[in-house]
Amino acid sequence: MTLQNFARICPFCEASCGLTVTADPATGEIARIAGDPAHPGSKGYLCPKSQGLRALRDDPDRLRMPLLREGKNFREIGWDEALDRAAAGIRDVQQRHGGAAMGLYTGNPQAHIAALQMCIAPLLGVMPALYTNSGSIDCYPRFLVGAYLYGNIARVPVPDIERTDFFLIFGGNPLVSHGSMMGAPGMPRRLERMKARGARLAVVDPRRTRTAEAADDHYAIRPGTDALLALGMIATLFEEGLVRLGRLAADVAGLDELRAVATRFPAERVADLCGIESTRIRQLARDFAAAPAAAAYSRVGTNCQSFGTLGVWAVDCLNVLTGNVDEIGGVMFPDGILPQFMHQPWVGDQPPHGRWRSRVSDTAELGGTMPTQVLWEEIETPGEGQIKGLLIVAGNPVLSNANANRVRQALGSLDFMVAIDIYLNETTRFADLILPPTDHLEHSEFTMIWNNWMVEDIVSYSPEVFAPATRSDWQIVTALAARIAGRGEAETEQDFALSYLAMQADRLPRLPAGMDVAAALAATDGADLPERIFDVLLRGGRHGDGFGTHRGGLSLARLKADPAGISMGAIRPGAFPAWIDTPDRKLHLAASIFLADIARLEAAVAAGDFAPDRFRLIGRRELRSNNSWMHNLASLVKGPRRCTAILHPADAAGLDIADGDRIRLTSRVGEITIIAEVSDEVAAGTICAPHGWSEPDSLARLPVAHGKDGANYNMLSDDAAFDRPSGGASFNGTPVRVERVTVN
Repeated sequence: MTLQNFARICPFCEASCGLTVTADPATGEIARIAGDPAHPGSKGYLCPKSQGLRALRDDPDRLRMPLLREGKNFREIGWDEALDRAAAGIRDVQQRHGGAAMGLYTGNPQAHIAALQMCIAPLLGVMPALYTNSGSIDCYPRFLVGAYLYGNIARVPVPDIERTDFFLIFGGNPLVSHGSMMGAPGMPRRLERMKARGARLAVVDPRRTRTAEAADDHYAIRPGTDALLALGMIATLFEEGLVRLGRLAADVAGLDELRAVATRFPAERVADLCGIESTRIRQLARDFAAAPAAAAYSRVGTNCQSFGTLGVWAVDCLNVLTGNVDEIGGVMFPDGILPQFMHQPWVGDQPPHGRWRSRVSDTAELGGTMPTQVLWEEIETPGEGQIKGLLIVAGNPVLSNANANRVRQALGSLDFMVAIDIYLNETTRFADLILPPTDHLEHSEFTMIWNNWMVEDIVSYSPEVFAPATRSDWQIVTALAARIAGRGEAETEQDFALSYLAMQADRLPRLPAGMDVAAALAATDGADLPERIFDVLLRGGRHGDGFGTHRGGLSLARLKADPAGISMGAIRPGAFPAWIDTPDRKLHLAASIFLADIARLEAAVAAGDFAPDRFRLIGRRELRSNNSWMHNLASLVKGPRRCTAILHPADAAGLDIADGDRIRLTSRVGEITIIAEVSDEVAAGTICAPHGWSEPDSLARLPVAHGKDGANYNMLSDDAAFDRPSGGASFNGTPVRVERVTVN
């Protein structure tokens, strides 16, 4: 065995930590996966998920060849036949039912595979489709607030955790997630440094998470009431004269309107609703305002609830009202080394929202995509434009979408479905064809989308470790598009590359005058087109070498010479007012879309929706099993049972439930049975279960995952409880009934 060390980007969460993979390229064997001490961000940090690189490669259940459905069974076929059949099926759907009859769903791995990101938009030019993605499940309120408060869906305030004096977290668990939409390689060490210098950490979460355990203060909020707590804090700021806009005063609009709304939600009113004493709410607001530098951050727990938009908006307003936006130690908007992937500002008086609407429920698009629940209603509802065919790319909506039973029924009713995926799982079992791509170590990789939301400007390139045994995601998508359009694969790949670069061209400040993207692409180096596209983005970007016009700037060649990655430094202020993209260049604290939803919040309060007389379900993230497809990896799911429903000891005693009992959870849309775990880490009235698990499915090939006595959390999540302004899904705060299952 001839071992070599390869620098790699860990592809399993947004932090994109640096790894060193020790392997023999000739035999395909991996000897070791370790943290890379030379990586500028993670500096050798390693979490258990990293070992998934080897486990995924070795998993005997991972697909290596395309599968064709024959009745209820599947058989392997060759690539040319598979792609020909897939394209023919898609063309047939569009010819029989019209161009609007196709749907496209992309899952979480798309955001971690740069080449796949590059080809989705060009694919829609060849295969028009209703586009939904997993980002609409857990990011839509975040993006909507970006659109209306800052004028661009890509504007995500990132906490300056290395220099803040007070870090306030709503619904986030960065010690496990490593910082969702706040990428921070080596997050545990960063929080340790923050605590060591005397900064305060406070966490708002119904569960005492790992991050809450490490915090100075934990606020065990009632699920689904984040907006109420944040509004109570805002009311305190106004009532006690603590509002300090600082240098943003001239750039803020709607202050009086926000004050008028907040006064309706004083701390004394919201205390009983959110389960936190009014004195604690007021003191939290005072302490946050008094800190020399403070950063409030909200993530999935706040985002994914019925009032997700109001929760995200109110937390962002806390930063604005205390003068902590675009300030050292507050929240900032990273410049990013590469063009912002999600960049969509207002055009005239039109926000990147509501430019077109869905056929069935008249739902507004956001950033060119639709909330996922729109896809299922468009499949179910007859009439012109009904979706009859579906392409799913690296997604498992049966496990990740609310009302999973509805999703299964919708998928089962399709005329034709193609899935690009590495497993025969709970979703792809409905496909007519499954097309499996290369594993992570069989293609080169580079940080792209997450670079725009990280606490430090880091860019990395990972070389291919092993020769590819099959087609890459990029090759599968472009080959499929070529057949749909009746063109050659090489020609289609070139067109996709130019199409993607054309969309980025106006955000490449160092692209030399007179050089178009075709000439830039021709002047690049790289083993394949995705690498050459990346080289254009680097060289034309704000830190690039400008194709020789900026000596010492970034290029793919320079990254290859620095395999651990390059840091351009911590995030820094200076974004405002230049980066406010609203028509009048002001931060709109009281945009009409936010104020209109206050009436719905008031109605929910009046209806008793937040009363403490019912159990409410929340999700949780596990360090070892970040995504559903990691549950079939024995090395990551070994050890104690982790698919459990945690409930408070007082609740368990009242229901005669003991630790380890099997219990039944029932919501409006479904039920599951799951093992009870009794612990005071959750507040009374809260039930906590992990996402991404499922019960055995006879048509899926996931024996390890299905041997762990799991349950599908989203059989309970209610798709009718979605966040109305954004269309985002609600996974937290679902009312459930709890009972012990009697075993005869």
